[in-house]
Amino acid sequence: MLKHLFIRINGIVQGVGFRPFIYRLALENNIKGYVLNDTEGVTIEAEAEEENLEKFVKGIKEEFPPLAIIQEIKIEERPLQGYTRFFIEKSRKTDKKRAFIPPDTNLCKDCLKELFDPDDRRYHYPFIVCTHCGPRFSIVKDIPYDRHNTSMAPFPMCPECQKEYEDPLDRRFHTQPTACPVCGPHLFLYKNDKTLISEDTDEIVQKTYEFLKAGHIVAIKGVGGFHLACDATNDESVLRLRERKRRPFKPFALMTGSIEKIEKFLYVSPKERELLLSKERPIVILKEKKKLVSRYVAPHLTHIGIMLPYTPFQYLLFSLDKDLILVMTSGNLSDEPICFKDEEAFERLKDIADYFVTYNREIVAHSDDSVMFVLKETPFFVRRSKGFVPAPILTKKKTSLHLFASGADLKNSFAIAKDNVIILSQYLGDLESIITQKVYKEAVYHFLKIFDVHPEVFISDMHPNYFTTYLADELAGGKKRLKVQHHHAHIASVMAEYEIDEPVIGLAFDGTGFGTDRKIWGSEFLIADRKEFKRAAHFSYFMLPGGEKAIKEVWRIGLSLLYQAGLPLDYLPLKKKYPVDVICQMLKKKLNCPEACSIGRIFDGVSAILGIAEVISTEAEAAQKLEEEALKTQKFHKIEIPFEEKGEEIIISTEKLIKKIIELKDKGLPASEIALSFHEALIEVSFKVVLRLKEKYGIKKVVLSGGAFQNRLLLKGLWEAVEKAGFEVFLPKKVPLNDGGIALGQIVIGQTIVCGRE
Repeated sequence: MLKHLFIRINGIVQGVGFRPFIYRLALENNIKGYVLNDTEGVTIEAEAEEENLEKFVKGIKEEFPPLAIIQEIKIEERPLQGYTRFFIEKSRKTDKKRAFIPPDTNLCKDCLKELFDPDDRRYHYPFIVCTHCGPRFSIVKDIPYDRHNTSMAPFPMCPECQKEYEDPLDRRFHTQPTACPVCGPHLFLYKNDKTLISEDTDEIVQKTYEFLKAGHIVAIKGVGGFHLACDATNDESVLRLRERKRRPFKPFALMTGSIEKIEKFLYVSPKERELLLSKERPIVILKEKKKLVSRYVAPHLTHIGIMLPYTPFQYLLFSLDKDLILVMTSGNLSDEPICFKDEEAFERLKDIADYFVTYNREIVAHSDDSVMFVLKETPFFVRRSKGFVPAPILTKKKTSLHLFASGADLKNSFAIAKDNVIILSQYLGDLESIITQKVYKEAVYHFLKIFDVHPEVFISDMHPNYFTTYLADELAGGKKRLKVQHHHAHIASVMAEYEIDEPVIGLAFDGTGFGTDRKIWGSEFLIADRKEFKRAAHFSYFMLPGGEKAIKEVWRIGLSLLYQAGLPLDYLPLKKKYPVDVICQMLKKKLNCPEACSIGRIFDGVSAILGIAEVISTEAEAAQKLEEEALKTQKFHKIEIPFEEKGEEIIISTEKLIKKIIELKDKGLPASEIALSFHEALIEVSFKVVLRLKEKYGIKKVVLSGGAFQNRLLLKGLWEAVEKAGFEVFLPKKVPLNDGGIALGQIVIGQTIVCGRE
């Protein structure tokens, strides 16, 4: 019996080969009708025998293209229309925009094969692409995802490309970025004074390789922005890049041509290997096995971030030398956003790079490389960006309101939400500089436009001086405005991932979060649900002499911790002369000494007391060095940290912790053993507090989140202890442990408060 089905498919179904997939599936099952893209997703009208339609629908659900994500399939039976064939209809605009854009992905195997095939017309063409790979999010200006709405609009297709584009059985059918050497974008090689050197691809690849091997720094335009590249085995080049980029400590990411090369000098577990080879191509942080690269790549650290090629140009470059290992770091000055426009790159990077490799296609949406690490074969985000954004996070419940959450000022990502979808932005970095703030605003407007979100609720952190707080105020106008406590947002973001509605014990450990008492939090044990929280425990407060200045000059925190514990200040082994007397007076008078209890600042202070760090150049540097010191040994000494219940709160004694550290120091123990003892003490006391909270509240679900949990020792130790005791442990896997996940938590809390989502 003939039937007619109207099928609506929502999700990431544009730019992923969905229509040609439907077309082929329809031909296989003798379906008549059509398929089209619109601003909501994909629409299909299908007529056939009932048995054929069942096979057709089953095929849609089970055989969809690899880059597609199906969010929802709606099927209605309608009257027969008498179609005589199946065809692909032109795209349409509807009154809604619900279509999603796929992230940028690695070059697929078919395109890679053609790239190196001398008989193929796209041989060595650095913009080779097909339905299953290449740039997507980075080139889209609007939806529906058609060529005229992308930065490929200025490149009309030649007859051969047009023929492929119009053939439903071709791999490049309706591939919007498709092009060839005749009609598509081209590479250019310049000196840093904008003198053109070459426009020939093979010559550019060869000269770039020669420049890099000669010790030069080359700015290379990638998918989401410029990289700064140099020879990772050349001490002078890497050190020069550090000096020019003003980045003395923060590790550089590497790129090499094969997984086999990576395995020669870094340990790679099965899960790490899977991530490295995935279509998303993130940077994966791996433990060093053998010294093959410069000691300046990751000074003082035993873990190195590395990735494999994902653009045609990168594949061409690494094909010249199987042993080539390059630093491939974001094209920016320290603490600035990545450069993604040619004009700004030549301006901002001219004193860093000696040469520039660029191309004449616009990057619409910039993105840094994503960064991940693996612990217990579980992957975690440090930075969620290229390859993963803007893939939506789907929720089971719908909301009628549109929401915007501005995130935090560090490691920023913002979020938007409508219906049952939350979309996090790419990593935007730290919002201190005017340049980053400008880029942030542009990204917000771009997201609101392409995803057709018109926020009715604007959510930010509670911190009164955050840029994101000011911006949310500005955007909200007279609309609904909410402020969410930082650590509650950390916990709620994880609850959103796992669709947890009931209260949890949430541990939010980080460096800075504005508390409801207007002090600096960061060692929080919360009893939290999606709407509200109760502060159940934290470490005792200590002073930060000079406020923000103490975060950079961590010796001040070391001094403060000693002072508060009533210990002699000469326990601080300063290598340079600092104004210690001035700081002591500030502490005595409590002058410009805001109070804090954060784990991150305790790490800073202990690092200073052990002589590991005095002044830092980047966030968490002192903590990373302290972790590295602890990793040098397996020997530790038990430290009991007492805690007491004061009213409804449990207070863990920071003073007693510091006294115990000094006792170990007085015994002449190595810094490595004291550092490991410190880590183990944090794990043990945190575990004991969790047990006490279970007794008080009867809760067995535990959430761990916050930037301090990027410390492998702390995360692994506490995770295992709590899990072994029979708790259910939940960790962020879709968003970063750090503040990159804050916006998701803000959205969920906002939805619950405003829309009554319980």
